[in-house]
Amino acid sequence: MIVRSLDTAASIGCTIEVMTSMTVEEVQALVNSQCAGNLIVKNDHRIGLEQAIVPPHRTLVVWRTVENGNLRDTELSVWVVGQENSSNGYKIIMRDDGEQFGLASVGFPNDKHLILDGWYGSLLSAFLAM
Repeated sequence: MIVRSLDTAASIGCTIEVMTSMTVEEVQALVNSQCAGNLIVKNDHRIGLEQAIVPPHRTLVVWRTVENGNLRDTELSVWVVGQENSSNGYKIIMRDDGEQFGLASVGFPNDKHLILDGWYGSLLSAFLAM
């Protein structure tokens, strides 16, 4: 069913979910809450969580899948909230809705954007997976 207005949707009992982008301040607050009590935790690369956190900024990542033997690339807009020390190391990313944290890394030489490695749930889980 195609609903052409919010009034029509309400009159037939539909719930409409409108997704809005989080602000930098909202992202920073979420990162801070997920870091609470965990800043001294180190991952297998001997990096502390406090060292890995960066000021949030937007970027595009590629979600690469294989369908019927063909590569399919989908660009996703995400927040970068952490990274390894090197410029080509893992990046900790967050979905635009703040519901998942994951990792992205450099892909093939011709890739324009980072490649999504996977979603890990919490910020700490993504950090420990680096």
